[in-house]
Amino acid sequence: MDFEDIAKEVADKAVEKIIGSDLKVVKAVAETSAAAGAAVSAATGLSVAATSGAGITSGLAAAGGVVGGGMAAAPAVLAAGPAYAGAKILNNTLFKDEENLSGEERDARSAARTATNIAAAAGVAGAGMVTVAGGASGAAIMSTLAGIGGVVGGGAIAGTVVVAAAPVAVAAGVGYGIYKFFGGGKNK
Repeated sequence: MDFEDIAKEVADKAVEKIIGSDLKVVKAVAETSAAAGAAVSAATGLSVAATSGAGITSGLAAAGGVVGGGMAAAPAVLAAGPAYAGAKILNNTLFKDEENLSGEERDARSAARTATNIAAAAGVAGAGMVTVAGGASGAAIMSTLAGIGGVVGGGAIAGTVVVAAAPVAVAAGVGYGIYKFFGGGKNK
């Protein structure tokens, strides 16, 4: 099983745990984010060939170095692209504005688009914060990521994928919740 297959499986499990399997669009976004996360990870050196602790920390340091933050910033850096793409996909599909819709439906979709964008940005910030929750040392970061990865049956790499994909799942859940709260789906 290669890294992209692992990333897809972890993203699927994370979406099911966080949101449920009812939203087909959310699953598609999660798959997109997993693929994007895998591509970013591979480009920064976090690949299957680098599954040792030293290899993973080097890959994380390289990814976080993109913004000058080192290893601690890596999950937020890896989450930024998928979060942006996921919010954009959700907003352009599930919450797309259409002139022929009722006013209530259009308002609900507008509120959902705003909520999705805010939740995606907050999710990226959260990805950075959760990574250093146990401390900012390399050992603490690896322990945190391994603990998160353990929830879905993996290790530190799986934890990195979960942390990078979580903002998309959060954005989808918050956006959908706001959409329903504002009456979306009742009268299109």
